[in-house]
Amino acid sequence: MAHAHAGVMRTRRRPYSFANAATELGFALAAFGCGLFDAPVWVTALAMISMLAYWTVTRSSVLNRLRGATWATVMTVGVVAIIAIQAGAYWLGLVAGGLI
Repeated sequence: MAHAHAGVMRTRRRPYSFANAATELGFALAAFGCGLFDAPVWVTALAMISMLAYWTVTRSSVLNRLRGATWATVMTVGVVAIIAIQAGAYWLGLVAGGLI
């Protein structure tokens, strides 16, 4: 929905939904489970690639508006953050598996 204010058109931001947050938590839990149960590397990689694909699709409305260096910066920071979260969850799963 667009709003006009002082001659400027603005679009209403969609709120970050609980469903998105729950799905992203699910991917982190999948990586944790891979570490906990010592899953093969390809299963862990599948969880990470799936999370990257999900993030790209759910953020496409923002990413499609960005150009050049801004797009590259946002994508790089997003990908690095997702890899860090997934790797950290996997590592925590390995540690938890060793403690149990």
